[in-house]
Amino acid sequence: MANRSYIYGLKNNKHISMGEYPYKIPYAFRVLAAYENRVTDSDLYDKAVGIKANFNKGKKGLYDLLDFLISSDQIKGCEEFRLEVLKTKEFLDTIDAEEILLENGEVYALYTDKEGNYLDTGGLERTNAYAREDYQWLGEDIENLKNFKITADQLFRTTDERFLKLYGWIIDLKDNWKEQLGLDAWTRILYFQFKETD
Repeated sequence: MANRSYIYGLKNNKHISMGEYPYKIPYAFRVLAAYENRVTDSDLYDKAVGIKANFNKGKKGLYDLLDFLISSDQIKGCEEFRLEVLKTKEFLDTIDAEEILLENGEVYALYTDKEGNYLDTGGLERTNAYAREDYQWLGEDIENLKNFKITADQLFRTTDERFLKLYGWIIDLKDNWKEQLGLDAWTRILYFQFKETD
């Protein structure tokens, strides 16, 4: 196993390679999988460890998050971040897809239970179900930032424990976007490559 998460666009039974990331599922993939998402059988493995979601809504959510972060001069490595956001948008804007398929099975295979045993099939599928729900919450967090007109500078300066708990993952991106977002993960050639024709 390569121990990567993989993301594909889907349209008319066609897989469009979008990206892969080693040893974890970056937030860019999670947000793309946040909108109208559902657990699905994997196209790579014999388990229900896939997540399908609305591609265009996920892309908009990701762009909203990136624009939110970029609106503050507090983001670490601001100019480098702006360049990575531009590259991300240029890449994703070329993808003609209706849904995304997020394949996390290799990453889940690294997880262990309380006794230190690697997860069995049921454990892998439960982990995926929890992940799907978690990603849905990420999408709701992004929408709430817009609905409540919260700015990045307000969020990054807050001492309110409720906001720190609810939006801690976004606050962490201010300093750790390079390690957590996965903006360097986009590629049209993946370890598991599907033919992009019908």
